[in-house]
Amino acid sequence: MDTIEIAIPAWCRQPAHWVLHWLFDEVLGLPALYRTHDSEQIEIRWRGRVLTLENDFFRRHLPVWRQEGALLIDPPSQWVDVAATLAVPLERPSIPVLWGAPGLVATPHGAHLKLDVVGSIFFMLARYEEVIDAARDRYDRFPASAALAVQRGFLQRPLVDEYTDILWAALRSVWPGLTRKAVAGMMRVSCDVDEPYERWIRNPWRLAQGVAGALLRKRSPGTAATRLQNAWRSRRGDYRHDPHWTFDWYMTQLEETGNRGAFYFIATPGRTRYDCAYALEEPRMQQLLAQIAARGHEIGLHGSFNTYRDGAQLAAERQRLRAACITALADAGSRAGAAAVATAATAMATAAVPAATAAVRGNRQHYLRWDTAVTPDLLAQAGFDYDASGGFPYDPGFRHGTAREFPMWSWQKQGPLRLRQRPLMLMEAAVLSGPADAALATMVSLKRTALRYGDFNLLWHNSRFTAPGDRALFRQILDA
Repeated sequence: MDTIEIAIPAWCRQPAHWVLHWLFDEVLGLPALYRTHDSEQIEIRWRGRVLTLENDFFRRHLPVWRQEGALLIDPPSQWVDVAATLAVPLERPSIPVLWGAPGLVATPHGAHLKLDVVGSIFFMLARYEEVIDAARDRYDRFPASAALAVQRGFLQRPLVDEYTDILWAALRSVWPGLTRKAVAGMMRVSCDVDEPYERWIRNPWRLAQGVAGALLRKRSPGTAATRLQNAWRSRRGDYRHDPHWTFDWYMTQLEETGNRGAFYFIATPGRTRYDCAYALEEPRMQQLLAQIAARGHEIGLHGSFNTYRDGAQLAAERQRLRAACITALADAGSRAGAAAVATAATAMATAAVPAATAAVRGNRQHYLRWDTAVTPDLLAQAGFDYDASGGFPYDPGFRHGTAREFPMWSWQKQGPLRLRQRPLMLMEAAVLSGPADAALATMVSLKRTALRYGDFNLLWHNSRFTAPGDRALFRQILDA
């Protein structure tokens, strides 16, 4: 097939090309040739016909690029009954219009899409609002309440993916014979290993704190007795009484439902009061790393509390986790013999780990701390292939507007990074505080929506199986 040509205004070449390359080459599977021109609009040309795209966002914002508070957007409006104009199935009949206007209009040689899909997608994927809005919560995170998606009520709609389908329908209206790549989404389950075991059992001082807290703050002698029993048993290698040591059961549930998980470990203990109380070099943790690898699950980094602005620490933690994985596999081999070495090596290769080293390809930031202006660059410089931090802690939905993985934008370089984002849709803590049936309904709805367009990325901590019904709920969302 002859190649589609896309002409981009020279004054917005970099950001527009980043979006269009992702849309056409990755999402639609229609590789294109790109050039710049002097027009105000984006033009898609093929076989003598042309589809022009509105360019409202870049036209408004490039003169005030990244100036604090400079979000130039009209009052809320909707494209009502899109299907009356384009044959496109959306989540609902109408869709929010961010930039541009509703409608597709015919032209002598094609059509003009009045909705600004490219600029709006850039706004969502690059998180433009987060670099111009100083709003932060007590953990220095951009709060969901400040996001346009929350303010205008579309956080649980994958707006980028719906805009992509509108663009596709517009393309098909001009070129009915076009075909696109099929969606092949999957469920990705991940676990942030904040507390692999109860921190009270790490040493006598912490145990004393835990017992005192149970007696004085919780007024629960039973909890105090349970913590003492767990400390006694765990020191003898019996972890069955630790409510956080759920890894064997966790992996079994994933395996029985055809999934493989990603387990993100904090590599540096105790740098702040928010960081972990375990060390990767402990025998117990070494055995866990080897077990995860041997069963074909992924090991990634959970960047510690302050690494979102500390590239040197990020790189050091990645190296420390890699070293811990290598040692764990070597020790497992020496204990179990040559056959076990071969099994572990095969499983590690399945998890995309090179033969000579543990790759540690992925990262998720602790507490989901994130600075859009710098964190992606620091992760790329530290050698990560992808990040999985792209969600709000307590507001399920599509922070980036998409269920698809995408290459991240660098605000430092004003261009794309090799680092990719696997956006997070849901953390279990966002729903577990309510009734189980409501929690399941929210998760199932979000899962089905996400899988319609891409991947459903779920975070469930190993330490969040303590309440009655938690385990059943976890299995239900895996099966849904």
